[in-house]
Amino acid sequence: MFKKILLGFSFCLLIGSCYAKQLPEILKKYNYQQLKLVDTNQEFVAPYLIAKVNQNKAYILFDSGSKGVSIFNSSVTQLKLNKRQDSNYSLNMAGQKSKNHSVILDEIEIGNIHLNNIKARITTQPKKKQYPIIVIGLDFLEKYNAIFDFSRSYIYLTNRTITPKDHYLIGQKLQNNGNYLLINLTKLISQYQIILITVNNNSPVNCLVDTGTSNFTISNNYSESLGLKSTSKKTIQATDGTLTIADANISSLIINPLNIFFQKKVKLDNISATSANIEPMSKFLGVLCVLGYKELSRMNSIYDIAAARIYIRNSHKRL
Repeated sequence: MFKKILLGFSFCLLIGSCYAKQLPEILKKYNYQQLKLVDTNQEFVAPYLIAKVNQNKAYILFDSGSKGVSIFNSSVTQLKLNKRQDSNYSLNMAGQKSKNHSVILDEIEIGNIHLNNIKARITTQPKKKQYPIIVIGLDFLEKYNAIFDFSRSYIYLTNRTITPKDHYLIGQKLQNNGNYLLINLTKLISQYQIILITVNNNSPVNCLVDTGTSNFTISNNYSESLGLKSTSKKTIQATDGTLTIADANISSLIINPLNIFFQKKVKLDNISATSANIEPMSKFLGVLCVLGYKELSRMNSIYDIAAARIYIRNSHKRL
């Protein structure tokens, strides 16, 4: 009996794995190109891609938690660009305000997508890497109908117009044949996307879905209200300012706890989280936490940005 159960379980895993590999075939109909995400061996992992900027190799960081295009301060020097000062300001996750500086990028090549004369805001991220780093946000990801496959570390992009019906049909194939569960996200007027979660079986709260944040991040105030113990507190240099962070452990994280749209709940156990001074995000986005790259990868999820949908591998614990 045990052998039969084990064999059946192995078969299910094989089917799920095989179907993930069929995703490129599904997307070919819509002229999607498949691009491999790379491991940059950085302390804070995120979806990076090697592309070309002004004919130079560069890392592209795909960040669903930002809007336009930005560039690391150290990368400005690497690409020998001229800075210019803008008249507007930006706020970071901690609510810190800074005056914008920018550069013009003559050309960005991402696979067969070519962008010209792109204004990029300079961030104060201090770490210099092998290649310059360009951060590309939601505007690009939605325009080119980005779909992330975190189970195999790919991003799919297309120049073609993809209709809501097309996104629906792609999702139907994933659910009906690919052993995936659908969870709809809420898209704000600002275009940012949020998801409902519960931490350690407490009341549901909204989380920002942010591929540019490494792991699950929770505001200090909310962490304290839950009685979470924080360790290794430190201040780090982050984009456009500083963050005060600490390590925290979460026993359980439930995705979609209210079964919105009658969709299943998904539970993740033993989450290594970060507590940070991101309280201002509750004011301008209405969120108390950030669901990041590690959690999306752990769930072997497929993230359809334009459709605001996440498909989670059915092998995860359902409630």
